[in-house]
Amino acid sequence: MSANYLGREKGYRDVAGFSEAHLSIADAFSPVESYGEKILAMFQDISRLGFHGVDLWTAHCSPAWATGVHYEAVRHASKVTGVKVTSVAGTLGGNLATLEELCILARGVGTDLLGCGGQLLQTHFGEAAALLERYDLRLGFENHPAEKTPLDVLEQIRHGGHPRIGATLDTGWFCTHGYPVEAAIEALREHLLLVHLKNVEAPGGHTAQAWDKGYLDFGPIVRKLREVGFEGPISIEYEPTDHDPGESCSACRKQVEAWLEEVPAGGAR
Repeated sequence: MSANYLGREKGYRDVAGFSEAHLSIADAFSPVESYGEKILAMFQDISRLGFHGVDLWTAHCSPAWATGVHYEAVRHASKVTGVKVTSVAGTLGGNLATLEELCILARGVGTDLLGCGGQLLQTHFGEAAALLERYDLRLGFENHPAEKTPLDVLEQIRHGGHPRIGATLDTGWFCTHGYPVEAAIEALREHLLLVHLKNVEAPGGHTAQAWDKGYLDFGPIVRKLREVGFEGPISIEYEPTDHDPGESCSACRKQVEAWLEEVPAGGAR
């Protein structure tokens, strides 16, 4: 998850939150003259950590400023490093224009999956589905942050009312709302397209924690994903504002891979 580099452009100092970080990243990444070098360096760092895919946050390639040159640079960085853009992370907002911009971006950077939350589906479900059809994309609707239970997500996606619209399960937000993550996986098992594997300090809050330091035990969660037959991307999300999360994310990746090996897809041993 490239949003893990939330505080990178400010040197992990005095990062007030996502909005401020988003602006600092846009200032650093939007200039077309230096974008190729910047995005390649980020992909190289991700590759060195042992990852072969990235959930690309729209701060690092935004519909607000990205051009065909930016998209080409992302595709080049992906080809050079072997790091595939598995999905685009961002927000749908509440209007179809934003969704179409995200669709253009996703196609531009070479992915067919959006992992986004927002209120758009409540009022424009049919039109959103039509846009996804037009651009040959899938949308994993994320429980972020208003959806407190799997039923809230199912209502947003009309209980699987369109084959291109499913769910992105954010473990951290379900924990924040006090909903058992394994139960959420079971409830959404038929609709899961993407998982944001994120830990937080404790239910009731949303303070980011390293995978092995927070409230959640990732082992049972990953095994549950395997048991229900989930084979989509797992995005490791850890967004501290005061230090580089890379080594922690790499350690988490290794452990997740080990847990996945313990249980064959579709059933427990």
